[in-house]
Amino acid sequence: MDTWEIKKEARKKVGLKLILKTIVYAFAIFGAVFITILLALLTILGSTAKVAEVPNNAVLKIDFDTTYNETRGDDLLAEFTGDSLYSVYDLIKAVNVAATDDRVKAIAASVNTTSLGLAQIQDIARAVEIFKSSGKEAYIFSSGMGSFGQGTKEYYLASFFDEIWLQPSAEIGITGVGIEVPFFKNLLHKFGISPEFYSRYEYKNAAASLTENSISKPYKEELNKLGLGLFNQLTEGIAQNRNLTAEKVKQLINKAPIFADEALNQELVDKLAYQQEMESFLERRYQAKILPIEDYMAGVADYREDDVPLVAVLTLEGAIDNGISFNSPANDMIIGSKTITKQLEDLSKYQNIKALIVRINSPGGSYTASDEIWYALKRFKAWKSVPIVVSMSNYAASGGYFVALAGDYIIAEPATVTGSIGVLGGKIVLADLWKKLDVNWAELKYGDNAGILSANHKFTPSEKKIFNRSLDRIYDDFTAKVAKARNLDMEQMDKIARGRIWLGVDAFKLGLIDELGGFEAALIKAKELSGIKPGENFGMLYYPKQPSFQEQLSKLLGGGGLPSLQVLEKYGVSVDDLNMLFKLQYDTVLPPFKIKM
Repeated sequence: MDTWEIKKEARKKVGLKLILKTIVYAFAIFGAVFITILLALLTILGSTAKVAEVPNNAVLKIDFDTTYNETRGDDLLAEFTGDSLYSVYDLIKAVNVAATDDRVKAIAASVNTTSLGLAQIQDIARAVEIFKSSGKEAYIFSSGMGSFGQGTKEYYLASFFDEIWLQPSAEIGITGVGIEVPFFKNLLHKFGISPEFYSRYEYKNAAASLTENSISKPYKEELNKLGLGLFNQLTEGIAQNRNLTAEKVKQLINKAPIFADEALNQELVDKLAYQQEMESFLERRYQAKILPIEDYMAGVADYREDDVPLVAVLTLEGAIDNGISFNSPANDMIIGSKTITKQLEDLSKYQNIKALIVRINSPGGSYTASDEIWYALKRFKAWKSVPIVVSMSNYAASGGYFVALAGDYIIAEPATVTGSIGVLGGKIVLADLWKKLDVNWAELKYGDNAGILSANHKFTPSEKKIFNRSLDRIYDDFTAKVAKARNLDMEQMDKIARGRIWLGVDAFKLGLIDELGGFEAALIKAKELSGIKPGENFGMLYYPKQPSFQEQLSKLLGGGGLPSLQVLEKYGVSVDDLNMLFKLQYDTVLPPFKIKM
């Protein structure tokens, strides 16, 4: 990075920090002074928001430790959260464009600990392979994969590159796959809290963390299937990419973490050196300049002229709930049914839309909200007479899979968590807690079941009967819609559903999806179904749109994004654990297990 770029980045960071401080103190200094300062700071940022020119000889630098979400980030918050402004979709698109860009000679990537899920890695790896197939080379560096282990997916990603460079003092943490499940029943009992949940059926275990002390046989069976499936995909992929046997890879996993010298001897890496040495080597080899991928992505705009056919992309990321989309206090994204319905209404105003790609990365959520989004997509399809192609990312399970049923064609990665066709529901009973606190509640009911969801008492026999009848109705509706959409009979559904979890590779065999692949495959299918001919110009229309400054400011003041959660991480409070607990409120959602690899 040259001196001008360093100064530009410094000015940008200073400007953003000043904006944050200005907002914090704004309520103490209302009026023209605040507005003047804010406008001045925006001018500073505006002067630095130039699209970088791509040199004739460029090597694209990709840092996979940067957080790439499925949705694009807010430029006002990105400096504080560590998230990229760009999405996984943008990253894949940029690598694909670079494959045919004569100015781009190679890729220089790096990875230590990535937030990307395995399905996202498979999607990105496919773009890297396309880049390599164009006759260009891709290099990757690491100063250590994982933190004493848990670097298996990072090494899996690295194995798709032509050469892996490792820092001489580092190690490779290919320690395999681990799954952890928390059980809180005893802890809750100490506080007088009694969860009362019911599910359809034995494999729908999202509430087991609250209602059980240990893992049940069906739950363990599902997680074993999931873990072994992921483990096999990782080991077989690494073996193929590094020209090793799967058995050899498994032996190395059981010996890991593996120090740098041994990693070189075992042909897990190609060179031991520092990142600056790799980049200097590439600069000399190609007589090129290193260009950050974000600068390149800024110049790869979505083509949206009115006289060309458009393929719209609607991204759904997070747990599904009623109302508006937002970020939870645990920095977890929420898909709001009201927001998605409004976005589809906005998309319907574009006359040249020929197809819609729905990118889903969701473990599920509210059944009624999922049903609302499903209906909105079906309505959009009928209204615009366009095909819908669904592209599944890390998760499209439970309510997330329900939403996917609106698609004409469903594509998932081999590692995509799919299915979990089931439902659960219940409530948290605080009666014993109130006794401990010496709190008495008076209850007046006008209707036999007026207090059915009250936290002050367990379900009465009649309430329990009514509640379970509701779960039966939702489960029947869910399975009937799956059977109709996927042309399955109810006997097949019983073997696939009951809350079972499937990886994409198994979901394909069972008929829950149509093809194994990523976003590029979804785009090819969308063009095919819409009648856009090969070589014909077309545009991409991405939703959700980048929020306006006013929307970003409102989000910041409302607590969305919450960069302060990084402070919790520093003091040993895992945001992932907070997210696991947060997800327990939903009725069609995956169990809150944690996968480590």
